[in-house]
Amino acid sequence: MQCKGKFKYKGLTKRDGGQFQNQNGDVIKYPECYVLKADEQTEEGIFERQFKMPIDSILVSDLAQFELYDDITIDFDVKMYGNRITVIPVAVE
Repeated sequence: MQCKGKFKYKGLTKRDGGQFQNQNGDVIKYPECYVLKADEQTEEGIFERQFKMPIDSILVSDLAQFELYDDITIDFDVKMYGNRITVIPVAVE
């Protein structure tokens, strides 16, 4: 499924990969990625949203053209699983 939203651009940061131990003692590993931060204005107020993107995402170079607080439109891929939903940025303008 696809969706689109309008936001204020707040930046892109790189998050290193790592691991942690959950409450059952299992080691959970997570890969490095980029985190896109943007503000969304809703009827209830303004909320910061964070979207994880793969480290090799082609959007990184596209996002470099934006300045802080520029208006951006983000296209998303929405994937639904049994107990979670992921929202993945796939295009920006």
